[in-house]
Amino acid sequence: MPSPGVTSPSCIYACTRFRVRRTTLLPREAYLRIMRMSIPEVIGYLSRQEEYRQHVLDLAHDFSGAQLIEEVVNRSLARSFRHAMATAPGDLHTLTGEYLNRWDIANVMAILRGTVHDIPRHQIRDLLVPAGELDAALLDRLLSFTNCGEAIEALQGWRLYPVLAEYYRVCGERGAFSRIENDLYRKYYADLLGLATTGCSGCRELIAYLRFEIDITNMRNLLRLHCAEEACDLATIDRTMIPGGRIPIALFRRLYGIEAEGEFVSVFLETNIVPVLAQAVRELRQDPDFSSIDAAELVWQRWHRRRRPVHEVEMAVTRVRLHQLEALSRRHPFSVLPVLAYLERKKYEVANLRAIARGKAFDLAPERIWQYIVL
Repeated sequence: MPSPGVTSPSCIYACTRFRVRRTTLLPREAYLRIMRMSIPEVIGYLSRQEEYRQHVLDLAHDFSGAQLIEEVVNRSLARSFRHAMATAPGDLHTLTGEYLNRWDIANVMAILRGTVHDIPRHQIRDLLVPAGELDAALLDRLLSFTNCGEAIEALQGWRLYPVLAEYYRVCGERGAFSRIENDLYRKYYADLLGLATTGCSGCRELIAYLRFEIDITNMRNLLRLHCAEEACDLATIDRTMIPGGRIPIALFRRLYGIEAEGEFVSVFLETNIVPVLAQAVRELRQDPDFSSIDAAELVWQRWHRRRRPVHEVEMAVTRVRLHQLEALSRRHPFSVLPVLAYLERKKYEVANLRAIARGKAFDLAPERIWQYIVL
């Protein structure tokens, strides 16, 4: 174990490799070219990229068109995550593994929802990315069950199983899935924040990033609750919010009950979301004069009409968040941050290519598809 303040050679080597891998991701110019291509041309383009070439060769006899693109990029994403776990040493390995466990939650929820709603198994499988503790073999086994109770029982070896256990008999009831998902993420963030307090290089900055991520998630959940047909009580808000963010849950409770513009804007301006939102909209609209007050008023316009946030604005906030993570990784080049910065960018590269494939399959205009691209 290296002495405090001393960075091990293996950590330096691993972080350098991840910064190099970051340069292999598709640049903006590549997306502009891909937008002008047909689906067969996109497949041809990917077959010439080192990151995707072998996956295209392996899968071309089983899939075609947009489905082939989605299968290829999903397999590339899973491979990148496995590579990260094989490359990162010591604390980097532990923190990276904990961070990637969020994919277990996404996979489990997709399987439970798909099972209850009788969605074809191949459609559920298309959504799965075996990047966490639950490997592809176990995910395939979960897909074989006919009810969510059996699937939950098969997850007894999963670290988050205790959260699922209490939902064994009610997982198909109305509202149960949102409660399960909330509880899983509450436990996930609690564990990750706890691990990040161990004093590893970059952990303090990672905690700050995670706390902001929690704030964004909580605000999105609050907007979802506010848009619901039925009003919820404070207990529901408390159960939905994830502890650990910088914004007190009490402030979210207060926001939920506000119906006057002046009071809402005043309270919302107290949150750390506003500066990021203002920056995101400035970049989105290319409007240097868009202020924090403008940002708060923009949220109010959706809030009082009980409408969800504008998708383009949500995507713009995601871009700013990624830029912040990358800036942190440059300031702390030999920490877990360069690893996570690469993994997040890789995740969005795959999401971008999936959006392009789906958009082209449905003959959407390029400018419409571009709204879903995160660069």
